[in-house]
Amino acid sequence: MNSETHNLLLQKIGSYQMSEAAKQLLQQHQPLISVGVTASGKDAVVSYIEQTSLWRRVITHTTRAPRPGETTGKDYWFVGEDKMLKLVDKQAFFEVKLVHGDRVYASSCEAYQDVIKAGRKPLLIVDEQGAEEISKYAHNLRPVFILPPNFEVWMERLGKRGPMTYGERLRRLKSAQFELERALAKEQFILVVNHKISQTAREILGGTPDTHTQQKNRELVKDLLKHIKTY
Repeated sequence: MNSETHNLLLQKIGSYQMSEAAKQLLQQHQPLISVGVTASGKDAVVSYIEQTSLWRRVITHTTRAPRPGETTGKDYWFVGEDKMLKLVDKQAFFEVKLVHGDRVYASSCEAYQDVIKAGRKPLLIVDEQGAEEISKYAHNLRPVFILPPNFEVWMERLGKRGPMTYGERLRRLKSAQFELERALAKEQFILVVNHKISQTAREILGGTPDTHTQQKNRELVKDLLKHIKTY
């Protein structure tokens, strides 16, 4: 990692502005937005939605290294920080964010247009900050925030991500804490609990849930936050 490039990239991420062309694209073709904390199962839910509807995932750019079995152009567009910096300078993204303290993720307009050209509807996987940014320019958009059923199941799913140190796990949980607190503070998010993939997908595609369910899910968020703070 080149420290000069890294620091410049972080600086430009902090002041990034969406282009007018990107704003128009969002207004013309509104996306379905999926947000979720690490190991909430959002990728599996999105895959199910892709298999059973016209929605297709917009492949995200990232500076993180591929995990075993992942390929560029299918799972993510894996790019170096120098390439990411060039794309930021070109305003190639709807949003670009730093995640887990050291990795950059971004949703590109080109990948979005590829989905539309294929006759599909764009589905974006972003963090809660990206969802808020995009929601400013897509009217009446309510991002879906996917939650684990409880803390114990969540930790079990996180453990299946492969070996990680206590410090790495804690860093992920601190990122999740920030995301959950933001989701709790914003009424625009639709909170959906991922008990079972097919059921979760149907709930997402079914539209806005009832007030009682949302209140119940907000209590779940509070419980998850309580566990994180004492972890």
